[in-house]
Amino acid sequence: MFTIYRIYTPDKNRTAIKDRESEDVKSFQYTKQNINSHLSKKGKMNCKLANEMNIAGFLMSKGINPAKTAGNSFWYCSPLRNEKTPSFKVDRVKNVWYDFGTATGGRLVDLVCKYYNVDVPGALLILSGASIATPLLPFSDKQSLHNYQETKIEIKYTQPLQNVALIQYLKQRMINPRLAFLYCTEAYYCTYRSDRSNFSIAFENDRHGYELRNKYFKGSTSPKDITTIPAKNGFAVNVFEGFMDFLSALTYYDIQQPSCDTIVLNGVGFLQKFIDRLPRYARINLFLDNDRAGKEAADRIVELRPDAVNRSQILYPRFKDFNEFLMNQY
Repeated sequence: MFTIYRIYTPDKNRTAIKDRESEDVKSFQYTKQNINSHLSKKGKMNCKLANEMNIAGFLMSKGINPAKTAGNSFWYCSPLRNEKTPSFKVDRVKNVWYDFGTATGGRLVDLVCKYYNVDVPGALLILSGASIATPLLPFSDKQSLHNYQETKIEIKYTQPLQNVALIQYLKQRMINPRLAFLYCTEAYYCTYRSDRSNFSIAFENDRHGYELRNKYFKGSTSPKDITTIPAKNGFAVNVFEGFMDFLSALTYYDIQQPSCDTIVLNGVGFLQKFIDRLPRYARINLFLDNDRAGKEAADRIVELRPDAVNRSQILYPRFKDFNEFLMNQY
């Protein structure tokens, strides 16, 4: 088990999610939807009518703009949690959303329920009084929707981690590259839409898919899954949300491997896979993120196993995750 050396007092205020704008957003033209057109003859909102309202328009009404666009997709920094790399996608043709960080998604009503922490009737009440703008796309952008296909990643080959740019990226994140060598490789890949070769740090999961990271990219390949790192001491487990936090812990404690099992969720959307394993462990140490999704995941585990220890609230309560905590030690 990792040993805790420092304790901090938690912040009283939750870190605000910053609004982001892109050049695409600035080029939008807007029209106001008449909310009354979404009401039934009885003047009441229902799920069908609510889900016809524009998701991107709802987010825009909250001051939340896409960080980038790609084909028929708007990419946002998630409005449901704190993050620096956009992983919340809105399909502006199908009018659905998906949060890759939590592996959840749905229609507008689902989003409003999570955004305001209300039930469906509460979401409908909120939307019945909403004023939502619909982004109108330039003609050239509309044309591209007809031939756009979802970007997919194809791994060409992997090799031992040695690329200078990737090693420098680890150093910038204050992670010891020699420890990363033990758990990561260097992957070369291309996307469905381009033959251009890209490279990233690659962290393999239990089903031989990869989590990919470099200075400018954060993604993954199929199939996605958790990563299990066994140890001789199998009666206790350390749980991390992502592999960069796991590498940060190794660097912070200056060890090559924890003395007990480690599970990297590769996103809190895979929390249930760990919950299924709870009976195996007598001790549970949680090193999850201190954003909304991470806290909800920790609360769920503690509810099922009151003896589980939420180390994130003990070791780095003032920071979003283990890596941010590590970077502030220097």
